[in-house]
Amino acid sequence: MSTGEPEHESPVTTADASSHAEEETAKKKLDLDVQISEVGPCKKHLKVTIPRPEVERQFDESLGTMKREAAVPGFRPGRAPRQLVQKRFRKQVSDQVKSTLLMACLEQIDEDFDLNPITQPQLDFEAIDIPDDGPMVFEMDLEVRPDFELPAYKALSVQRPVKTIGDADVDAQLKLFLERYAQLVPKLEGGAEIGDYLTADIKFQHSDGQLLNEAKEIQFRLQPELRFQDGTVPNVGEALVGVKPGESRPAVARIGSGSADPSLRGQQIEVIFQIHDLKQLRLPEVSSSFLNGIGFETVEELREALREILERRLKSQQRQLVRREILEQLMKETPFDLPSDLVGRQEKATVRRLILDMRQEGLSETEIRAREAEIRANAHESTLRGLKEFFILAKVAEAEDIKVEDADFEMEIEAIAARSDESPRRVRARVEKEGLGDALASQILERKALDRILEFVSFEEVPLVEQQAVETLDQTATTYVASDDETEAGDSSSPESSVDEGEAKD
Repeated sequence: MSTGEPEHESPVTTADASSHAEEETAKKKLDLDVQISEVGPCKKHLKVTIPRPEVERQFDESLGTMKREAAVPGFRPGRAPRQLVQKRFRKQVSDQVKSTLLMACLEQIDEDFDLNPITQPQLDFEAIDIPDDGPMVFEMDLEVRPDFELPAYKALSVQRPVKTIGDADVDAQLKLFLERYAQLVPKLEGGAEIGDYLTADIKFQHSDGQLLNEAKEIQFRLQPELRFQDGTVPNVGEALVGVKPGESRPAVARIGSGSADPSLRGQQIEVIFQIHDLKQLRLPEVSSSFLNGIGFETVEELREALREILERRLKSQQRQLVRREILEQLMKETPFDLPSDLVGRQEKATVRRLILDMRQEGLSETEIRAREAEIRANAHESTLRGLKEFFILAKVAEAEDIKVEDADFEMEIEAIAARSDESPRRVRARVEKEGLGDALASQILERKALDRILEFVSFEEVPLVEQQAVETLDQTATTYVASDDETEAGDSSSPESSVDEGEAKD
């Protein structure tokens, strides 16, 4: 460490300089007593004792610095008596000593103990005192990475879903495509069918009839499943098929773990639909003028374009399902617990990341919106799973000596720029400005670790199970408002937090 004085002119060899540096480091190492105890999943409690001689030595150094720099009336700089400087600047010197010792302790503990912290130490600076006599003692809690054995990632057998895209699939996709240009018209005969549009008053209530929330004149499309912002009605299609205006139907809803009301999480409630109106879609005629208007010359050309979309979507589904099963097997083999407060702080970041992943997969905004409601409703489970995936993949990356290189980071920046139709320079500037570099690097590391695992995986091909259509509402089942503490618990960033969802567009 430089003192600011001129360097000696005599030649010094590299070996001598290295030896001198090591001696200086050894001299400055504190004589600490550190007691470490387990206080919960991924949590350690540290009690650190700094002997009095170390405290006095730091007081001497800090007081010497203060004496040289302090401005004391009646004395030139550096000429004031030591006792006067100590008395006049007692608090400043004490704070400097405390700050210097704490910083040195944290650095030394990091070097001497393999604790693998994942957050900053929970340390109350103001509550720490330097006693007039005796050692300085402080305590702190530290969140650390979970400790578990490396899973057998080189011996996995995974099911890979496969499907042949046939004419029936293209027919269904063509119908969905034509619905973009359809007219919504009154349905004058018969009851509701899957795909029709209902307008209804919706009541959310306990099984005993106690009202939780109510939404008036809500229009939604009848699909097999209905999601709202904190839960789902899994069999709404069965409950409402055949219903007509003027009728009322009940259904059972399930509240997700992300509900603002802790008492409702995971519970079943009753939903009452009072139907006011019923409409259906009238598809356009696929004529030459219609085809020309959307950029196609023939129906066959349109169908071929839709087939290509289905093929790309299938490949994306295969990648995601294989990835999910790999991680499912690794987590089953590697059980470990995480502190609930850590999980709670990650939930908002998890939602952002999963939405980003869906946009990267090429899902439509309607599909994203439907899944977003499910993600928000089950944010706790998604976060817990995401954190465990992160820690497992990070351990695999360490075993395989996988690192994120500058070239990897640049490729990711360029990919985001291509998806968002921006320049790489602008994306890079935003990532740096918003402090998202570490989050992006974590994503890259996880992907590289999964790619390495895939090199060892054996596959069994199985039929793809199709997902049923879902409708999503903006309403919630409860009017409960989270407390400030509950809100703040979801605001912190996470070890695996991702680039904001706006950074990746179709």
